[in-house]
Amino acid sequence: MTNPKGAQGINRIGRLLDLVPYISAHQGISLADLANAFSSTPAHITEDLNTLWMCGLPGYTPLELMELSFESGFVTIQNAQTLKRPRSLGRDEILALILGLEYLKDQVSSENVLKEIADLLAKLSNLVGNFIHERLTTAMPALAGIRSQLSLAVDHREALTIEYHSLVRDSVTFRTILPLDIFTENNTEYLLAFCNLSHSHRTFRLDRILSITQNSNESTIPEGTPNQNQGKTTINLSIISRERDVREAFGLEVKVRDSQRDLETSVDVFNTDWAVRIVMSMGGAVAIDAPTQTSRAVSERAAKALLGYEVGTA
Repeated sequence: MTNPKGAQGINRIGRLLDLVPYISAHQGISLADLANAFSSTPAHITEDLNTLWMCGLPGYTPLELMELSFESGFVTIQNAQTLKRPRSLGRDEILALILGLEYLKDQVSSENVLKEIADLLAKLSNLVGNFIHERLTTAMPALAGIRSQLSLAVDHREALTIEYHSLVRDSVTFRTILPLDIFTENNTEYLLAFCNLSHSHRTFRLDRILSITQNSNESTIPEGTPNQNQGKTTINLSIISRERDVREAFGLEVKVRDSQRDLETSVDVFNTDWAVRIVMSMGGAVAIDAPTQTSRAVSERAAKALLGYEVGTA
């Protein structure tokens, strides 16, 4: 005996996962054509699009959520570029997937689906098992020698070759990188670097760097790479309103103000364009005082947005 409800749930999950790359490659497709492509109905596709509207990257602000437009009957999607790439899974995410698959296993009776679920469970369980066996805590500090070498490379902007273990892929690769910053998040140390292998900025866990060697070849960030001149930039901010929202958006400590001066603060960022987008999204709640170039970028972007609004309402 089959379980229609369980099968429908699995079918919808699969459709949701496939919709983002499909729409990205077929911008402006009609709802009817989209429904035909997925052997579904416009009503079900509309439900899926409403679900995707609330999906995006961690942070889940308008800057990270996907932007979908389908009210006109034609579907477009934006801000979904990063979701085309496979993302690394942390231990908690793997455990969540295991729990979800265990639940699905009890909802279906199809032997093919059950076999696929069992295979996925075996792979994910092995990953978690290896993780727990090799590292009793995610906060294990990196070797002092590795951290010291990376710190020097960050200070002098020197290229290195690292031997890196990817937990999810269970593979070891050698990568030439240009270290940019070392930071700690949730008691785990990370390295932000430009990776020549992937031709983009990447974040590496220090405790998964197996070895480091000096690289005699000059490593630079190629022309045209987003945030090419990446490096710490200190931005001075004036908080005008919605103080808590502003502090949370910029990762600043939320505290009780003692004086008006607390409304003037600074933050170190690697991507000034990101800071400009944050300021624009806050709708006048915060202003950039310095550097002048970044402040001017906000003014220019706001002027373009206002011009577009005036033209659209004329």
